Amino acid sequence: MAKFEDFAGKLLRLEGGYVNHPLDKGGPTKYGVILSVWQQYGHDKDGDGDIDAEDIKMLSEDDARYIAKKIFWDYFRADFILNQSVAEFIVDWGYHSGRKTVAKIVQRVLKVTIDGIVGAQTLAAINCADQEKLFDQLKSERTVFLENIVKRRPDQMVFYRGWMNRLKAFKYNPA
Repeated sequence: MAKFEDFAGKLLRLEGGYVNHPLDKGGPTKYGVILSVWQQYGHDKDGDGDIDAEDIKMLSEDDARYIAKKIFWDYFRADFILNQSVAEFIVDWGYHSGRKTVAKIVQRVLKVTIDGIVGAQTLAAINCADQEKLFDQLKSERTVFLENIVKRRPDQMVFYRGWMNRLKAFKYNPA
């Protein structure tokens, strides 16, 4: 079974610190936690009565781990995915591109009901698939997904190399 603790450090390293790039639709982020997610699941860290970029700047690694586990890892039921590298890849993609969007892509690849909810059927299909083949298919799908973002929005090319470097950081491990 996959373990969040084995993934959390890698995720935080990939995400890095505070960024507020004008072309990033997520707005201000720290450790990959975007403002809208922190507004929904976090709290007013600076006590000024609102949750804004100043609160994002104050996020700790523990705050980011909380969000990553509760909102993303648990959404994908990753504790029940048998292969660590498959779990990490799916959760990272969801963290980076949206849970429901990624869940639907995974379901399409697995040829199960496409509803964006990782339930028993999706989880069983993930675990019954040839893990290396699934990993490779998902990596190919993510590559196309990122290329399509740039095709639709050429201004996003500024992020493309970083996205591809992130993608390359994931390697299949049968353990």
